[in-house]
Amino acid sequence: MGIALILITFLNGCTTSNRVNSSVPSAEQGVIDLREWLWNEDGIVPLSGTWGFEWYANTDNPDMVTSVIASNLKVPGTWGKLHMEDGQPLKDQGYGVYQLKILHQIQRDNMMAIRLPNISTAYELFIDGSLVVARGNVGEKASQTIPFQMPATVFFETKSAETDLKLVVANYDHRRGGIPTAIVMGNADHIQKLQIRHAAQELIIFGCLIMIGFYHIGLYILRRKEITNLLFALLCLFVGIRMGLIGEGFIVQWLHMSNWGMAIRFEYIAFVLSGWTGFGYIQKMYPHEIKGVWFKISSYCAALLIFIVIVVPPITFTSMIIIYQLFILLSSVRMLVGLVQSAIRRREGAKLALIGLAGFVLTIVNDILFYNGWWLSIDLVPFGLLFLIVMNSFIISLRFSLTYEKAEQMSAELTEWNNSLEVRIAERTDELQKSNMTLEDAKVDLERMEQSRSELVSNISHDLRTPITLLQGYLEALRDNVITEPQQRDNTIKLMLTKVEGLNALIQDLFDLSVLEARQVVLSLENIPLTGWKERLVEQYGMEMQAKGIHFECKLVSEFSISNSVTIDIRRMDRVFANLLYNAIRYTPEGGSIIITMGAMPNRHCVEVTVADSGTGIETEDLSQVFDRFYKKDKSRHSSSGGSGLGLSIAKEIVELHSGEIRAYNQERGGSAFQIILPLSD
Repeated sequence: MGIALILITFLNGCTTSNRVNSSVPSAEQGVIDLREWLWNEDGIVPLSGTWGFEWYANTDNPDMVTSVIASNLKVPGTWGKLHMEDGQPLKDQGYGVYQLKILHQIQRDNMMAIRLPNISTAYELFIDGSLVVARGNVGEKASQTIPFQMPATVFFETKSAETDLKLVVANYDHRRGGIPTAIVMGNADHIQKLQIRHAAQELIIFGCLIMIGFYHIGLYILRRKEITNLLFALLCLFVGIRMGLIGEGFIVQWLHMSNWGMAIRFEYIAFVLSGWTGFGYIQKMYPHEIKGVWFKISSYCAALLIFIVIVVPPITFTSMIIIYQLFILLSSVRMLVGLVQSAIRRREGAKLALIGLAGFVLTIVNDILFYNGWWLSIDLVPFGLLFLIVMNSFIISLRFSLTYEKAEQMSAELTEWNNSLEVRIAERTDELQKSNMTLEDAKVDLERMEQSRSELVSNISHDLRTPITLLQGYLEALRDNVITEPQQRDNTIKLMLTKVEGLNALIQDLFDLSVLEARQVVLSLENIPLTGWKERLVEQYGMEMQAKGIHFECKLVSEFSISNSVTIDIRRMDRVFANLLYNAIRYTPEGGSIIITMGAMPNRHCVEVTVADSGTGIETEDLSQVFDRFYKKDKSRHSSSGGSGLGLSIAKEIVELHSGEIRAYNQERGGSAFQIILPLSD
């Protein structure tokens, strides 16, 4: 609402005439006819059009006047953007005289007035040959000119139906010379109201910026962690300072600043610092989208531009205005990109900040076009900043609201926790009781493991003692010549070698099992297609199964199996299948069957391999122990009858080393089955 009122005031303040624009008179060939203009009813009129003009053309030496060229020139307009009637372009630095004859009705009772804008960079106005106002010192040479920019209002009486205006302008210190905005004329009351409106709207915006700046400084002092408050305060203050140096020039008037060079240096420094603090404010608000390195780059650029303003003359750094404007534009583009990303990621207040910054950037673009003389307008950056401030106030309100909401939520949670404290204590007691039961279970498991260890030692002792005792008996028989026949001696030696080989196999199995359990094995992994693995198993065991009279089959049972593969150590996986298949052969009678099935399950990202036989199966109470070390289905059987009892334990460790699982179960139709689940290759 406040922004709307300010804009309405601004638009009213810019109104110069009650007539339609097409009926407003325009100057032609240095004459403007206002004889039909009713000052009280029609209001203020711009003295725009073609004025008479004399240009004092200079050589490269600015202190040396060479000639005077008489012509006509469009007003308003800056010199560098205009051409004289003969097509000759004007330079922005030089000396020129404007002349305009005003035809009007004699105003005997009304005092008339003319409102002059900021004219670069020194001027004198003569009315009917009398000097009525001057800004700076106007000279035909650069050494004679003292620049000073300030708008002026001149009141005068009309003694006849014609008024002659002569405006002498000199510029040797600024990039742009001439009359940038319209000169307006009206009766004293209308011009005075226009001046008051301009001053009032600038003072309102200036006061708002200064007050909001100090307000955010106070917020920063109260909470030093919120660096964004300090940066936003500096943004408001620098824009306010720049506004006070241009336009009506309130700061220049208050400080009686007669040094134009110092004033314009302060203006450019405030301009650069406004862009720098604005970028810093947005970067600190949304650091994930705008990294800190961008703020460092902005700081270095701002420092360089300020250094240039300090060390070079105004004509140099004002001519480099495009660099300063690019700094502001590029900073604005980077901020907009960061805010768009923040809005997409639903950052707090990002949408409001984006709307405020977009409006602010539009006013920046307007001012850049205006100050470059590309279109007629006024300085709108303070209005854009005020709009950004309104959006920022909404963001602050949103943050406070969310903070209060979180505080209320935490208060409610604390109340709930306090009310349910007894329930939580009871729950905690139950958890402790469950933990105690878990410890009891762990104790039982440890006792079982200790028993298993004792049985392991006993089994190892049994499996080693029996063959060693037999070896000892055979050796004693050979030593005492109990066995004398050569054939019998050879058979005994072969039997002894068989026992030694069995011992070596048992010792090797124990070594392999200990290495696997310690996870000290390095797998030689390779990508094996399921079709290739199936063919490998058929090739290795097909003929042997056929020789033993057992039906053997290896097949793929899923449509996805043909195109999938597994990543395995094929040599170690061969050992797994050797243990499983030879166990199956041992308990499968002649005429029985052993079937291997492989099925890929992409939805679970695994492959299921099953080795099923038609043998006697496994006792139900033994299913949970088949993978224990030294487990044997026949408890009375020992190593002399074949098998170390470590094969399935080794198979289990190899499968788990491949991040897989293995389990045993009995089939409904009879016989046992071993199921292996391995991950599919990526």
